[in-house]
Amino acid sequence: MYEDQVLGMIKKEPAFMASVDGQRPRIRPMKVFVDETGHLWLFSRFDSKKVSDLSVNPRVELGFMGEDSSVVTVFGQVKDATKPGTPQFRLVRDMMLNHVPEMKHYFSENEEDSIVLYQVIVHEINYMRPDRTVVSNINLPMTYNPEVEVTFCKGGFCLTEDK
Repeated sequence: MYEDQVLGMIKKEPAFMASVDGQRPRIRPMKVFVDETGHLWLFSRFDSKKVSDLSVNPRVELGFMGEDSSVVTVFGQVKDATKPGTPQFRLVRDMMLNHVPEMKHYFSENEEDSIVLYQVIVHEINYMRPDRTVVSNINLPMTYNPEVEVTFCKGGFCLTEDK
């Protein structure tokens, strides 16, 4: 129903990632990569403050705003998937470079260990359409979180509309 709009916005628009640094909220611009299975990936320079923040509290919320004022929010946790030199690291890095070419200046063949790759473990996705109707409980590849009430569907997306 709204799968194309949600994935299209995540792939096209920059995200604003909210996290917590001690008692202070932080918002950082990020570019999200969506792999062929629908998993979301982020990256950071290893020497970035956000790496130490996320190691203490891996909970994040990503916000995206479309040109038509539609909004997607993704709540979840980041999982450090950095294993420099491994085939998976190279595969994800190469897919990111092919699909998100503006990220090339962050990567260097000789600096594999300067990048941290994060997989976003998605717990909840909400989509606010341009008419302000909220569609919630969207299921990209999702992981159960007992703190979030979600609807799981078999494969692909699961959408339910809030009335």
